[in-house]
Amino acid sequence: MNPKLLTLLALVTVSFAQGAVGQFIYPGRIYTKSDLIFALAGAILIFVWYRLDANERGYRRSPWLNIAVVGVTIVALPYYFFRSRGARGGSIALGISLICAVCLGLITTAGEYVTYYALQS
Repeated sequence: MNPKLLTLLALVTVSFAQGAVGQFIYPGRIYTKSDLIFALAGAILIFVWYRLDANERGYRRSPWLNIAVVGVTIVALPYYFFRSRGARGGSIALGISLICAVCLGLITTAGEYVTYYALQS
């Protein structure tokens, strides 16, 4: 299986687990202590995906961009998309990444609901 796809599936799993663990340990809270751990795991997975994608495209990554992808993903990934794909490809990649971000939020919410209705009600 494609390593980039496996990384995205791991990100989906982390998002679901974030919602499930947050609801199970801290029911009803919006922000939980476990969110920090899952945010770190998500940042690492996004960096892994970025690295795999850059290697696949032959894009030379700079140390500062590597740091920015982990620290300020919301700015660094769009920059990377436009630098590695051009204007048209960057716009498409940015749109897809925004859709993925919304879907990950919905998956986190699904984890909360599954935990609530399966274990806590």
